[in-house]
Amino acid sequence: MDKVELPVLKGKSSQKYIPMTVIVGIVILVVLLLITSLSLTIKKTYKINYSDSSDLDYKVYLKPNDYFESKYLGKQKQYISTLIDYVDADFTYRFSSDDDIDIDYEYYILANLVITNTDGKTINEKKEYLLSTKKVTAENNRLSVNENVKIDYDKYNQWAKEFIETYKLTANANLIVSLNVDVKGSKKEFDKTVSDRGVITLNIPLTTKTVDISMDYELSNNKNAVLQYSEAIIKNKTLFTGGIAFIVLDIIGIISIIAYIIINRDEQERYRVALNKILRDNERYISETIITERVEDMMKTRSLRIEVVKTFNSLMDIRDSLNKPILYHEEKHGEQAVFYIISERVGYIYVMSVEDFIKTKKK
Repeated sequence: MDKVELPVLKGKSSQKYIPMTVIVGIVILVVLLLITSLSLTIKKTYKINYSDSSDLDYKVYLKPNDYFESKYLGKQKQYISTLIDYVDADFTYRFSSDDDIDIDYEYYILANLVITNTDGKTINEKKEYLLSTKKVTAENNRLSVNENVKIDYDKYNQWAKEFIETYKLTANANLIVSLNVDVKGSKKEFDKTVSDRGVITLNIPLTTKTVDISMDYELSNNKNAVLQYSEAIIKNKTLFTGGIAFIVLDIIGIISIIAYIIINRDEQERYRVALNKILRDNERYISETIITERVEDMMKTRSLRIEVVKTFNSLMDIRDSLNKPILYHEEKHGEQAVFYIISERVGYIYVMSVEDFIKTKKK
């Protein structure tokens, strides 16, 4: 089988085809990048600003007695357990968002009677819903939960006493009444939902002579900012892998073709590149001349002894020694350039021609 070789581009053709190769390669590269991007899903980043707050108020209503004129006592006091009739509690939770999102929420109120040993480990617990789960859709990016429950203190206190006495335990009992709110915010542009949770708790000690009721507010976010992070997801691995492979091949192809063109430039192009480099790098020391005869003939008419140097660097050394300018004349356009220095009795010449590069290429 005959060996097939690419044609060697001659002269100005190589200068023309290098930028053409780069342009075509870049166009193909852009197309491949666009095709590969189809395999990706880019998710934008959103910052949702919202806030939540809560409040809890309660009154302890008393059984008929000869010691307190009021029917109830306000919060954050000490209460005599045998006088407590019931606890009237008001739970409040508020949520608001600065952004236009759809908000769904659900909430319930749970009473949990917990009996623990002296180390705080749970022995038994009894749960009861004081308010069943409610599901609501908020309006205008805001929601407000306001619920009132009446807690039958005697009922839970009696149950705890009977359990402890039956098993003759040394134990503590507490009734934990909590409002639990779960908020979900969504928008069609979002990949994830905004999630918020609030738990407002009333802790009532049982089986004690006096009762010190405590409150607790557990909010997942009472300030601001939920972030949904941007991410690029590969939804078509085959397309993505193939696109990357062709992009790599395209880049390798561009580099290979340019390298091939440069390596296989013809001798005239190599001559032109070398000449331009000399003129560019040494423009301070070289002056171009316009003469109608050959440099060598011109020197002979001046009765100068002619010395030919083999390299341009050697001519530069002579220039440095004599402090004379280097003159330049291209005797055959595109084929032969003559650099020379004229002193009082000697003319120094360096000739660079296309033939020099034919020899270099063969070597």
